[in-house]
Amino acid sequence: MHMLLMLGIFALIFVATLLIMCLYRSKINTKIWNTCFILLDIIFFFCWNWAGYQVGWLDSGWLTFGNISPFMFTLMPLTVFMNDKVKEYAFSAFAGLNVGMFFAMLVSPEHAYLFNFDTEASFLYTAEAACHMLCSLYGVYLVLSGQVKADFRHWVKSIVFMYSVITYGVLLNAVFRTNNFGMNPYGNYSIYMFDFFGSFAGTLLAYYLCVAVVLTVGMQGASFLERLTARHARQSADQLQNQTEPQKGGSL
Repeated sequence: MHMLLMLGIFALIFVATLLIMCLYRSKINTKIWNTCFILLDIIFFFCWNWAGYQVGWLDSGWLTFGNISPFMFTLMPLTVFMNDKVKEYAFSAFAGLNVGMFFAMLVSPEHAYLFNFDTEASFLYTAEAACHMLCSLYGVYLVLSGQVKADFRHWVKSIVFMYSVITYGVLLNAVFRTNNFGMNPYGNYSIYMFDFFGSFAGTLLAYYLCVAVVLTVGMQGASFLERLTARHARQSADQLQNQTEPQKGGSL
C-alpha cells in the first residue's frame, strides 16, 4: 500500500469517528468508550513497538520517553490506575494534544515519504499513524464526553502536566546521560531530530514554547467542537419539544 493511501484511509476513519462522536454526543457511554480506546491503544502501541523492535528502534531502549507521542500512548492505559486529581491533569493533556496528534499522524509517516523517499506504508509507519490517530480522537472524545472541560483551567492543567513530565525527563537526562524527549544536556539535543539552536537552553525553551502552542491550539479546537455540538444538542431538544407540545394539547 502506498504511504499516501494509508494516510488517506486513516484520515477518513478519523473524520467518520469524529462525526459520530459529535452527532451522538449525548449518547456516549463513557465506560464502553473508555474501554475501547484503552484496548485499541494497547494493541496499536504494541504493534508499533514490535515493528520498532524489528527495525532496531528498541536497541537503545523502550520507546516511551523517546518523545511526547509514545509517552502519551503509554500513559493512556495507566489512567485507569490514577486517582481523580492526577487523572484530571492527564486527561487535560490528552485533550490539548488532539490537534497536534492529528498532524503528527500525517507528518510523521510523511517525513519518511518526503525525505527518505519511502513510498510504501510499512507495518512500522502504519502502526505509528494508527497510534496518533487514536490519541487525537481520544483527546476530542474526553471533551465531548464531559470528562474534560475545554476552558482556561484545564488548559493550565495540561501545561502543568506536560511541563512536569518533560522536565522530569530532562532531569533524568542530566543524571543518567540519557536522551529522553531528545533533550540531552551533554549534546545531541534536538526537537524531533532537528537541531535549530546552538545551545541546550535555547532548544529546551523552544521545546517548552512549542508544547504550549500545541496545547493552546488543541484546546481551542476542542472548545469549538464543544460549543458546536452543544448548540446542535439544544436545537434537537427544542425541535423535539415543539413536536411533542401539540400532541399534549390535543390529548387534553
